[in-house]
Amino acid sequence: MTMASSSSALQGPSAHNTLLNSEYGKSSKELIEFVGQLRALGAHIDLELPRIVVIGNQSAGKSSLVEAISGISVPRDAGTCTRCPMECRLSHSAGEWSCQIKIRYEYDEQGKHLDEVEEVDFGPRVTDKALVEGMLRRAQAAVLRPDLPLSRFVKEEEPQKLLGKGARKFSKNVVCIELTGPDLADLSFVDLPGIVQNAEPETVQLVEDMVNSYIQGTSLILVTLPMSDDIENQKAARLAQLADPHGLRTIGVLTKPDTLTAGSTKARQMWLDVLEGRRYPLLHGYYCTRQPDDDERSRGVSGAAAREAEAKFFTKTAPWATSQHQHRFGTANLVQNISKLLTQIIRESLPTFLGQVAAQLEACNAQLDKLPPPITTEPSAYVLALVTHFASDIRSRIEGAPINGRTELVQSTRRIYEAFKDAIRSSAPPFVPYENAARAPRDLSEYVRAVPRDSMLGKRSATQMLAGHVMYLEDVREHIRASVTRELPGNVPYSAKVSLIQGFQQNWADAALACFEEVQSTFKDAVADIVRQEFDRYSALKAIVGPVTMELVNNCTEKTIEQLQAILALESSPFTQNGHYLSECRDKWLAKYKDARAGRGVAERVTPVVPNTAASESPVPPAPSANSTGPATFPQSPHGRPIKPLPSKRPSKGSAGERAQARQSSPPPSPTPGREEDPFVEPRTPATAPRAQPMASTPTPVASERSANPKQTLSPEEQQGKEEAIREALAALAKLGFTGLTETDLGKLNKADEYEEELQLMAEVRAYFQVAYKRVIDYIPLTIDHHFLYAFAAALHERLFERLGLGAANAQARCSAYIAEDPTIVATRDELMAKKKRLENVQRALYNFGL
Repeated sequence: MTMASSSSALQGPSAHNTLLNSEYGKSSKELIEFVGQLRALGAHIDLELPRIVVIGNQSAGKSSLVEAISGISVPRDAGTCTRCPMECRLSHSAGEWSCQIKIRYEYDEQGKHLDEVEEVDFGPRVTDKALVEGMLRRAQAAVLRPDLPLSRFVKEEEPQKLLGKGARKFSKNVVCIELTGPDLADLSFVDLPGIVQNAEPETVQLVEDMVNSYIQGTSLILVTLPMSDDIENQKAARLAQLADPHGLRTIGVLTKPDTLTAGSTKARQMWLDVLEGRRYPLLHGYYCTRQPDDDERSRGVSGAAAREAEAKFFTKTAPWATSQHQHRFGTANLVQNISKLLTQIIRESLPTFLGQVAAQLEACNAQLDKLPPPITTEPSAYVLALVTHFASDIRSRIEGAPINGRTELVQSTRRIYEAFKDAIRSSAPPFVPYENAARAPRDLSEYVRAVPRDSMLGKRSATQMLAGHVMYLEDVREHIRASVTRELPGNVPYSAKVSLIQGFQQNWADAALACFEEVQSTFKDAVADIVRQEFDRYSALKAIVGPVTMELVNNCTEKTIEQLQAILALESSPFTQNGHYLSECRDKWLAKYKDARAGRGVAERVTPVVPNTAASESPVPPAPSANSTGPATFPQSPHGRPIKPLPSKRPSKGSAGERAQARQSSPPPSPTPGREEDPFVEPRTPATAPRAQPMASTPTPVASERSANPKQTLSPEEQQGKEEAIREALAALAKLGFTGLTETDLGKLNKADEYEEELQLMAEVRAYFQVAYKRVIDYIPLTIDHHFLYAFAAALHERLFERLGLGAANAQARCSAYIAEDPTIVATRDELMAKKKRLENVQRALYNFGL
């Protein structure tokens, strides 16, 4: 009889009936087979599938125990026998005995989980037990050399020759043995390599890591403990205790009881205490088996004879014969009890798998949703679509398409343009219709608009503006006198007007450039954000698109600055054909100035601030020479340097500027004397007009007894009488033929003023400011919009198409490189897709099984 047949365990009708008639044998066949199907699908990677794991120290009798349960011979060599996990699947069938060996590939050459688990047949189905041991050797050799084709190992009589230097010492891939036959029970277990201690540290660690990976979770741990060694010295027992500290999943199998001689009384008693639970107790206890020794195997003892000898040994040998736990002796009792435990675990676990699979599928899909989808389109078409979408997105943001929520950029530029408008409005000529500072009221807001601290015209406080940088009548007179050359008497030199006009325009260039710089900065940030959003996934494409877009921004910037300079150059020479509006503004300001001279509608008279500065001692800007047309130098910083532009805040809703702009689009109402509606000076009623306060560095005002033309505070009755008198005066003038007059025109009836020439000049220059102001606050933003923003949007698509070489002969190769994804993202997506497919297959199998 061959060694294979002599080693068969649990052979014969009596042994088979003992197992087959058990509760496990009757009900577990389908469960065991179904768990095997799930494992073949790779379900054990994601789920804790129930299984029995056999572990033990090297030469602990583990292989003999496996042979006794499976009925086959496994490879036995000196040293380590098993070099990879071996999964035994036993199934009872009415047909003849057969064996199919398979290899389940779960790991790659680097020891990482494969995306898909694959089970492949190793050779044909075997019906001769004598051939199994050799096939197992060849299958194990094939697992250790995955670089070689399986066909080379199937018929190789000496597989060790094929191992060579490239062979691994151990492998995580599994050799599966499917056994069917009339004498087999339905059972499944995994036999792991024996734990070695006297070997290279790397080998020791590899085996321990493999064992630890298998005995976690819900696995039943079948640990073989040879009685030839103390239990404290056995590494397998320590690993089992670490994985199952409370002993809920561990079953101890005591082997080699025949190695204890008759004189080993203490050792026998100690092992009996272990078996009966008095020492090292476990929930499922211990079992003791006796397998054929080397002499018996060499004589070819049969399986039935081996079981008979085992039973005789335990009934005749002390102290086993007298133990009260006879159900814990013998291989048959062991198999019967572990089968019950395995069936119980499978029954308890299967109903929970559906929920676990559903939860993992949901998590897997959520992770996939966070990743960009794989690219399936032709590369050049895909890149062209990306570029087109990017250019379209930029255009929609520039146009401010509300339907797509792309209004942020336009709203930002509107705020910048409003700040620019406020800055230009603040540069109005600072004319005050009083002889000098001593005779002027403190509140000059009727005539001069203070420059905001954050204006694009520069940092300057309201006190500085009002106290030291205004022009009184005496200053204007001195300016005219200094400008006289060969004019006839009574004629104001044209150069005097030109220099004053150029004076209020001197900082417009700075304000315009500051406005453009803010728009440019805002736009650059927006473009950079869009580039990140659209191309972060494609680092190679982003590396080109980013610089190309910034290059185009710079090109448009240069052209826009040229256009801005051209627009501002046009304003350097006074000109307008809008004579009606110029005349209307001049008349309003002249009436306003004359009303102030007549003592009507001015702010409360107080002693003005007289700052102790050189500017306040001589507020009149130097007059140009006879041949000069240079601008008057107002306003300037306290140090005499041109004020640099700074960003300004957006005006509040309903500000004076907005109200004035609305009024300019409709016929003006009849104003109250001295209160002209000026779009460049925020209107204030005399009772609520705030007074400009001196800065901390300004000297305290000195009281003066001169308070000519003090403002009269009128009672409601007096105010009503005044308004009635105005209406009567206008009606009387209408009867005389002076129709179409308004309250403002009454100021023209004042007698000639000694400063009439100066007032006329002030009104005309102030009126021209309004004409030029209206032009520049529109043309500068329009120039920025059309020559910078819209020009960028128009040129972007063509520029990217050219620079990316989308029309070149090698466009496809280029585009493939452009959209090459990060390897980490690709690996993560592939892993998740494989897991999703695996879980869906497991879910389908669970449904088909009836769960």
